[in-house]
Amino acid sequence: MSAPTNSFRNGPQRPDSDAARQLTLKLLVTVVVGGVVYVLTNVLLPKEEGPWQLVLSVLCGGTVLIVQFMASFVNQLGELKDVVEKRFADIGEATKLFNEVEKLRGDGVPRLAEHATKVVSMGPDILHEFAHEEINRLAGQMEELTKLSAECPGENHDWLINLTKGTRESLDAVSTTVVDDGFWTSEPAGRYLTEQGRAIDERRVTIRRVFIMKEGQDHDSLASLAAVCKEQGERGIEVRVVRQERIARRLGPGTMIDFIVFDRAMSYEIKADQREAISSTTVNANPDRVETLIRRFNTVWDAARKPEDEPALSGLLDDLADGVPVLTNGTDPDAV
Repeated sequence: MSAPTNSFRNGPQRPDSDAARQLTLKLLVTVVVGGVVYVLTNVLLPKEEGPWQLVLSVLCGGTVLIVQFMASFVNQLGELKDVVEKRFADIGEATKLFNEVEKLRGDGVPRLAEHATKVVSMGPDILHEFAHEEINRLAGQMEELTKLSAECPGENHDWLINLTKGTRESLDAVSTTVVDDGFWTSEPAGRYLTEQGRAIDERRVTIRRVFIMKEGQDHDSLASLAAVCKEQGERGIEVRVVRQERIARRLGPGTMIDFIVFDRAMSYEIKADQREAISSTTVNANPDRVETLIRRFNTVWDAARKPEDEPALSGLLDDLADGVPVLTNGTDPDAV
Protein backbone atom coordinates (compact mmCIF):
# COMPACT_ATOMS: atom_id res chain seq x y z
CA MET A 1 0.00 0.00 0.00
CA SER A 2 2.99 2.31 0.54
CA ALA A 3 3.99 2.36 -3.13
CA PRO A 4 0.66 3.71 -4.42
CA THR A 5 0.63 6.29 -1.60
CA ASN A 6 4.10 7.57 -2.50
CA SER A 7 3.18 7.62 -6.13
CA PHE A 8 0.08 9.61 -5.35
CA ARG A 9 2.06 12.07 -3.22
CA ASN A 10 4.78 12.51 -5.79
CA GLY A 11 2.33 13.04 -8.62
CA PRO A 12 1.07 16.53 -7.69
CA GLN A 13 4.62 17.72 -6.88
CA ARG A 14 5.91 17.35 -10.41
CA PRO A 15 4.38 20.55 -11.86
CA ASP A 16 5.76 22.59 -8.90
CA SER A 17 9.20 21.04 -9.31
CA ASP A 18 9.24 21.85 -13.02
CA ALA A 19 8.17 25.44 -12.36
CA ALA A 20 10.89 25.90 -9.71
CA ARG A 21 13.50 24.41 -12.05
CA GLN A 22 12.49 26.72 -14.90
CA LEU A 23 12.52 29.79 -12.63
CA THR A 24 15.98 28.87 -11.34
CA LEU A 25 17.21 28.49 -14.91
CA LYS A 26 15.80 31.89 -15.88
CA LEU A 27 17.49 33.58 -12.90
CA LEU A 28 20.75 31.82 -13.67
CA VAL A 29 20.68 33.03 -17.28
CA THR A 30 19.88 36.55 -16.06
CA VAL A 31 22.82 36.56 -13.62
CA VAL A 32 25.19 35.18 -16.28
CA VAL A 33 24.14 37.80 -18.84
CA GLY A 34 24.39 40.60 -16.28
CA GLY A 35 27.85 39.37 -15.18
CA VAL A 36 29.08 39.10 -18.76
CA VAL A 37 27.90 42.64 -19.54
CA TYR A 38 29.56 43.99 -16.38
CA VAL A 39 32.86 42.29 -17.19
CA LEU A 40 32.79 43.51 -20.81
CA THR A 41 32.12 47.10 -19.82
CA ASN A 42 35.02 47.04 -17.36
CA VAL A 43 37.36 45.43 -19.91
CA LEU A 44 36.45 47.68 -22.83
CA LEU A 45 36.15 50.90 -20.87
CA PRO A 46 38.31 50.42 -17.76
CA LYS A 47 39.00 54.12 -17.27
CA GLU A 48 35.39 55.19 -17.15
CA GLU A 49 34.17 55.81 -13.64
CA GLY A 50 30.63 55.74 -12.28
CA PRO A 51 27.90 53.22 -11.59
CA TRP A 52 26.79 53.00 -15.23
CA GLN A 53 28.58 49.64 -15.71
CA LEU A 54 26.51 48.13 -12.91
CA VAL A 55 23.33 49.80 -14.15
CA LEU A 56 23.93 48.55 -17.70
CA SER A 57 24.56 44.99 -16.54
CA VAL A 58 21.41 45.04 -14.36
CA LEU A 59 19.42 46.53 -17.25
CA CYS A 60 20.64 43.88 -19.70
CA GLY A 61 20.02 41.09 -17.20
CA GLY A 62 16.54 42.40 -16.47
CA THR A 63 15.81 42.65 -20.17
CA VAL A 64 16.88 39.04 -20.68
CA LEU A 65 14.71 37.96 -17.74
CA ILE A 66 11.68 39.79 -19.13
CA VAL A 67 12.26 38.28 -22.58
CA GLN A 68 12.41 34.80 -21.05
CA PHE A 69 9.18 35.36 -19.15
CA MET A 70 7.52 36.72 -22.30
CA ALA A 71 8.65 33.70 -24.33
CA SER A 72 7.39 31.37 -21.59
CA PHE A 73 4.09 33.27 -21.50
CA VAL A 74 3.69 33.02 -25.28
CA ASN A 75 4.42 29.30 -25.10
CA GLN A 76 1.84 28.84 -22.35
CA LEU A 77 -0.69 30.80 -24.38
CA GLY A 78 -0.08 28.44 -27.29
CA GLU A 79 -0.59 25.44 -25.03
CA LEU A 80 -3.72 27.00 -23.56
CA LYS A 81 -5.04 27.64 -27.07
CA ASP A 82 -4.50 23.99 -27.98
CA VAL A 83 -6.26 22.86 -24.80
CA VAL A 84 -9.19 25.19 -25.38
CA GLU A 85 -9.53 24.07 -29.00
CA LYS A 86 -9.41 20.43 -27.91
CA ARG A 87 -12.03 21.07 -25.24
CA PHE A 88 -14.30 22.81 -27.74
CA ALA A 89 -13.80 19.90 -30.14
CA ASP A 90 -14.70 17.47 -27.35
CA ILE A 91 -17.77 19.53 -26.53
CA GLY A 92 -18.72 19.49 -30.20
CA GLU A 93 -18.35 15.72 -30.36
CA ALA A 94 -20.30 15.32 -27.12
CA THR A 95 -23.08 17.57 -28.42
CA LYS A 96 -23.20 15.63 -31.68
CA LEU A 97 -23.31 12.34 -29.77
CA PHE A 98 -26.04 13.67 -27.47
CA ASN A 99 -28.12 14.74 -30.48
CA GLU A 100 -27.71 11.27 -31.98
CA VAL A 101 -28.62 9.58 -28.70
CA GLU A 102 -31.80 11.66 -28.49
CA LYS A 103 -32.99 9.92 -31.65
CA LEU A 104 -33.03 6.63 -29.75
CA ARG A 105 -35.62 5.59 -27.22
CA GLY A 106 -35.27 7.54 -24.03
CA ASP A 107 -34.96 4.56 -21.71
CA GLY A 108 -32.23 2.15 -22.82
CA VAL A 109 -29.23 4.30 -23.78
CA PRO A 110 -29.23 6.66 -20.76
CA ARG A 111 -29.67 3.67 -18.46
CA LEU A 112 -26.79 1.88 -20.19
CA ALA A 113 -24.47 4.88 -19.81
CA GLU A 114 -25.48 5.49 -16.19
CA HIS A 115 -25.10 1.93 -14.98
CA ALA A 116 -22.00 1.22 -17.08
CA THR A 117 -20.14 4.04 -15.30
CA LYS A 118 -21.30 2.70 -11.95
CA VAL A 119 -20.42 -0.93 -12.48
CA VAL A 120 -16.85 -0.23 -13.62
CA SER A 121 -16.17 1.63 -10.36
CA MET A 122 -17.43 -1.00 -7.93
CA GLY A 123 -16.89 -4.64 -7.11
CA PRO A 124 -13.93 -6.89 -8.01
CA ASP A 125 -11.72 -6.59 -11.07
CA ILE A 126 -13.40 -9.55 -12.77
CA LEU A 127 -16.69 -7.64 -12.67
CA HIS A 128 -15.02 -4.67 -14.38
CA GLU A 129 -13.53 -6.91 -17.06
CA PHE A 130 -16.87 -8.61 -17.65
CA ALA A 131 -18.63 -5.24 -17.94
CA HIS A 132 -16.02 -3.98 -20.41
CA GLU A 133 -16.38 -7.12 -22.52
CA GLU A 134 -20.16 -6.76 -22.60
CA ILE A 135 -19.92 -3.10 -23.57
CA ASN A 136 -17.41 -3.94 -26.31
CA ARG A 137 -19.63 -6.76 -27.55
CA LEU A 138 -22.66 -4.48 -27.72
CA ALA A 139 -20.64 -1.72 -29.40
CA GLY A 140 -19.34 -4.19 -31.97
CA GLN A 141 -22.84 -5.47 -32.63
CA MET A 142 -24.17 -1.93 -33.15
CA GLU A 143 -21.26 -1.22 -35.50
CA GLU A 144 -22.10 -4.34 -37.51
CA LEU A 145 -25.76 -3.34 -37.71
CA THR A 146 -24.80 -0.06 -39.38
CA LYS A 147 -24.11 -2.35 -42.36
CA LEU A 148 -27.65 -3.79 -41.98
CA SER A 149 -26.45 -7.19 -40.80
CA ALA A 150 -24.74 -8.94 -37.89
CA GLU A 151 -23.50 -12.47 -37.25
CA CYS A 152 -22.63 -14.48 -34.17
CA PRO A 153 -21.41 -18.05 -33.60
CA GLY A 154 -23.99 -20.63 -32.60
CA GLU A 155 -27.63 -19.78 -32.04
CA ASN A 156 -28.63 -16.44 -30.50
CA HIS A 157 -31.91 -16.84 -28.63
CA ASP A 158 -31.84 -13.22 -27.42
CA TRP A 159 -31.92 -11.97 -31.00
CA LEU A 160 -34.79 -14.33 -31.79
CA ILE A 161 -36.92 -13.19 -28.86
CA ASN A 162 -36.14 -9.47 -29.24
CA LEU A 163 -37.03 -9.55 -32.92
CA THR A 164 -40.31 -11.25 -32.03
CA LYS A 165 -41.03 -8.53 -29.45
CA GLY A 166 -40.48 -5.89 -32.12
CA THR A 167 -42.64 -7.54 -34.79
CA ARG A 168 -45.80 -5.60 -35.68
CA GLU A 169 -47.24 -7.27 -38.79
CA SER A 170 -45.93 -10.70 -39.78
CA LEU A 171 -43.53 -13.49 -38.90
CA ASP A 172 -42.79 -16.11 -41.56
CA ALA A 173 -40.56 -19.04 -40.60
CA VAL A 174 -39.11 -22.13 -42.23
CA SER A 175 -37.91 -24.80 -39.78
CA THR A 176 -36.09 -27.97 -40.69
CA THR A 177 -36.89 -30.79 -38.31
CA VAL A 178 -33.21 -31.80 -38.33
CA VAL A 179 -31.91 -28.49 -36.99
CA ASP A 180 -34.94 -28.12 -34.71
CA ASP A 181 -34.43 -31.53 -33.11
CA GLY A 182 -35.02 -30.96 -29.40
CA PHE A 183 -35.41 -27.19 -29.70
CA TRP A 184 -39.17 -27.01 -29.26
CA THR A 185 -38.98 -28.72 -25.88
CA SER A 186 -36.23 -26.39 -24.60
CA GLU A 187 -36.52 -23.36 -22.30
CA PRO A 188 -35.65 -20.80 -25.04
CA ALA A 189 -38.43 -22.29 -27.21
CA GLY A 190 -40.88 -21.74 -24.37
CA ARG A 191 -39.97 -18.06 -24.17
CA TYR A 192 -40.05 -17.78 -27.95
CA LEU A 193 -43.55 -19.27 -28.18
CA THR A 194 -44.73 -17.06 -25.31
CA GLU A 195 -43.62 -13.94 -27.21
CA GLN A 196 -45.29 -15.24 -30.36
CA GLY A 197 -48.51 -15.71 -28.42
CA ARG A 198 -48.31 -12.12 -27.19
CA ALA A 199 -47.62 -10.89 -30.70
CA ILE A 200 -50.76 -12.65 -31.95
CA ASP A 201 -53.02 -11.64 -29.06
CA GLU A 202 -51.82 -8.09 -28.43
CA ARG A 203 -50.63 -6.87 -31.85
CA ARG A 204 -52.57 -9.15 -34.22
CA VAL A 205 -49.35 -10.37 -35.84
CA THR A 206 -49.77 -13.06 -38.49
CA ILE A 207 -47.39 -15.95 -37.84
CA ARG A 208 -46.81 -18.70 -40.41
CA ARG A 209 -44.41 -21.59 -39.96
CA VAL A 210 -43.47 -24.42 -42.32
CA PHE A 211 -41.77 -27.55 -41.02
CA ILE A 212 -39.63 -29.34 -43.61
CA MET A 213 -39.81 -33.09 -43.12
CA LYS A 214 -36.72 -35.10 -43.90
CA GLU A 215 -37.14 -38.32 -45.82
CA GLY A 216 -37.12 -41.45 -43.69
CA GLN A 217 -38.09 -39.88 -40.36
CA ASP A 218 -38.90 -42.50 -37.74
CA HIS A 219 -42.08 -42.76 -35.67
CA ASP A 220 -40.68 -40.91 -32.68
CA SER A 221 -39.60 -37.95 -34.81
CA LEU A 222 -42.97 -37.78 -36.56
CA ALA A 223 -44.81 -38.04 -33.24
CA SER A 224 -42.79 -35.14 -31.84
CA LEU A 225 -43.49 -33.09 -34.97
CA ALA A 226 -47.22 -33.83 -34.71
CA ALA A 227 -47.24 -32.67 -31.08
CA VAL A 228 -45.37 -29.47 -31.97
CA CYS A 229 -47.77 -28.72 -34.85
CA LYS A 230 -50.77 -29.24 -32.60
CA GLU A 231 -49.40 -27.02 -29.83
CA GLN A 232 -48.46 -24.17 -32.17
CA GLY A 233 -51.76 -24.39 -34.01
CA GLU A 234 -53.57 -23.98 -30.71
CA ARG A 235 -51.54 -20.82 -30.06
CA GLY A 236 -52.87 -19.26 -33.28
CA ILE A 237 -49.84 -19.99 -35.46
CA GLU A 238 -50.58 -21.10 -39.03
CA VAL A 239 -48.62 -24.34 -39.41
CA ARG A 240 -47.83 -26.34 -42.52
CA VAL A 241 -45.51 -29.22 -43.33
CA VAL A 242 -43.72 -30.23 -46.50
CA ARG A 243 -41.44 -33.08 -47.44
CA GLN A 244 -37.90 -32.08 -48.28
CA GLU A 245 -37.85 -34.00 -51.55
CA ARG A 246 -40.96 -32.13 -52.69
CA ILE A 247 -39.26 -28.74 -52.68
CA ALA A 248 -35.56 -29.60 -53.07
CA ARG A 249 -35.63 -29.18 -56.84
CA ARG A 250 -37.54 -25.89 -56.62
CA LEU A 251 -35.18 -24.32 -54.12
CA GLY A 252 -31.94 -25.70 -55.49
CA PRO A 253 -28.97 -27.23 -53.65
CA GLY A 254 -27.57 -25.73 -50.46
CA THR A 255 -30.71 -23.79 -49.58
CA MET A 256 -32.19 -25.95 -46.82
CA ILE A 257 -31.59 -23.55 -43.94
CA ASP A 258 -33.77 -22.34 -41.10
CA PHE A 259 -34.82 -18.74 -41.46
CA ILE A 260 -37.43 -16.27 -40.23
CA VAL A 261 -38.58 -13.05 -41.88
CA PHE A 262 -39.93 -10.41 -39.50
CA ASP A 263 -42.35 -7.79 -40.88
CA ARG A 264 -41.03 -8.60 -44.36
CA ALA A 265 -38.09 -6.34 -43.52
CA MET A 266 -35.53 -8.27 -41.47
CA SER A 267 -34.34 -11.87 -41.49
CA TYR A 268 -32.96 -14.28 -38.92
CA GLU A 269 -30.98 -17.15 -40.45
CA ILE A 270 -29.53 -20.26 -38.86
CA LYS A 271 -26.70 -22.04 -40.61
CA ALA A 272 -25.75 -25.64 -39.89
CA ASP A 273 -22.40 -27.35 -40.37
CA GLN A 274 -21.74 -30.74 -41.97
CA ARG A 275 -22.82 -32.49 -38.78
CA GLU A 276 -26.16 -30.64 -38.95
CA ALA A 277 -25.27 -28.68 -35.80
CA ILE A 278 -25.96 -24.95 -35.66
CA SER A 279 -22.77 -23.10 -36.59
CA SER A 280 -23.87 -19.44 -36.79
CA THR A 281 -26.78 -17.02 -36.70
CA THR A 282 -27.20 -13.99 -38.92
CA VAL A 283 -29.64 -11.11 -38.79
CA ASN A 284 -30.00 -9.10 -41.98
CA ALA A 285 -32.01 -6.05 -43.03
CA ASN A 286 -30.52 -5.83 -46.51
CA PRO A 287 -33.54 -5.50 -48.85
CA ASP A 288 -32.09 -7.83 -51.49
CA ARG A 289 -31.44 -10.62 -49.00
CA VAL A 290 -34.81 -10.20 -47.30
CA GLU A 291 -36.62 -10.27 -50.63
CA THR A 292 -34.79 -13.47 -51.57
CA LEU A 293 -35.96 -15.13 -48.36
CA ILE A 294 -39.53 -13.89 -48.85
CA ARG A 295 -39.64 -15.53 -52.27
CA ARG A 296 -38.15 -18.72 -50.81
CA PHE A 297 -40.72 -18.80 -48.04
CA ASN A 298 -43.59 -18.29 -50.50
CA THR A 299 -42.28 -21.20 -52.59
CA VAL A 300 -42.12 -23.47 -49.54
CA TRP A 301 -45.51 -22.31 -48.22
CA ASP A 302 -47.27 -22.93 -51.52
CA ALA A 303 -45.80 -26.44 -51.73
CA ALA A 304 -46.68 -27.29 -48.11
CA ARG A 305 -49.91 -28.68 -46.72
CA LYS A 306 -51.71 -28.59 -43.40
CA PRO A 307 -50.47 -31.20 -40.90
CA GLU A 308 -53.79 -33.03 -40.91
CA ASP A 309 -53.50 -33.43 -44.69
CA GLU A 310 -50.07 -35.05 -44.44
CA PRO A 311 -50.57 -38.86 -44.35
CA ALA A 312 -47.56 -39.40 -42.11
CA LEU A 313 -49.00 -37.05 -39.47
CA SER A 314 -52.78 -37.31 -39.78
CA GLY A 315 -53.10 -40.47 -37.70
CA LEU A 316 -50.83 -39.11 -34.99
CA LEU A 317 -52.82 -35.87 -34.86
CA ASP A 318 -56.07 -37.85 -34.54
CA ASP A 319 -54.59 -39.70 -31.58
CA LEU A 320 -53.61 -36.39 -29.97
CA ALA A 321 -57.10 -34.99 -30.58
CA ASP A 322 -58.65 -38.07 -28.97
CA GLY A 323 -56.39 -37.78 -25.96
CA VAL A 324 -54.36 -40.84 -26.84
CA PRO A 325 -50.74 -40.34 -25.67
CA VAL A 326 -48.22 -40.22 -28.47
CA LEU A 327 -45.45 -42.63 -27.63
CA THR A 328 -41.88 -41.52 -28.30
CA ASN A 329 -38.41 -42.71 -27.36
CA GLY A 330 -39.63 -46.24 -26.69
CA THR A 331 -42.18 -45.28 -24.01
CA ASP A 332 -43.94 -48.32 -22.58
CA PRO A 333 -47.76 -47.87 -22.78
CA ASP A 334 -48.24 -50.19 -19.81
CA ALA A 335 -45.77 -48.32 -17.59
CA VAL A 336 -47.19 -46.48 -14.62
